Amino acid sequence: LSARPAPAWQRTEPAALLALGALHPLACSATVAWPATLLALAALAWRLDAAAPRRAAGLAWCYGVGWLCAAVWWLFISMHRYGGLPAPLAVLAVLALASLLSLYLGAAAALFARWRCGAVGPDALLFGALWLLAELARGAVFTGFPWAASGYAQVDAPLAALAPWIGVYGIGAVAGGLAAWLVLGALARKWIPAAAVAGLLVLLAFLPVPSFTRPAG
Repeated sequence: LSARPAPAWQRTEPAALLALGALHPLACSATVAWPATLLALAALAWRLDAAAPRRAAGLAWCYGVGWLCAAVWWLFISMHRYGGLPAPLAVLAVLALASLLSLYLGAAAALFARWRCGAVGPDALLFGALWLLAELARGAVFTGFPWAASGYAQVDAPLAALAPWIGVYGIGAVAGGLAAWLVLGALARKWIPAAAVAGLLVLLAFLPVPSFTRPAG
């Protein structure tokens, strides 16, 4: 018996995750677009929630490749225009870097798919925690490559108020957890997560942040 062909949406899902990943660092250059990062994260959590561990790893890897290619495309210019590397090799080098670094995100997604319990709150916390581990690994292992960490996309967003206490990686984890809480709550037809996320963002937007520095001299 021949295997049943996969549904069309499953065949196009990796390309969709690549495109979503490319939206992830948009706010690193246009800071007003910070909601795009949260929406992309929510869409990723949505697709991972329905995936087996192996497929979750592949989808998150695609997301990571799109994210990092969109964030470090300038390496092509550095290597080709100023380093003299032929254009095809420069393209392959950027793709290879993005592909390798996205393995951390793929591993985190596989663990999420394996460990999720089906409860909105715990699964959102798990997503945020694994997102934090993936970004820390990318930023530290083998000297690390922390470029375009998720927290940088929130520099002009309400979550920036948390920066003095939890730093860029903590902001990325909170963004991931909130995005997952939002979409998983919607899937479970619960309105409390959406209201809580909106309320927290409004609160942080108006929360006075104490100054931790002062001019000297």
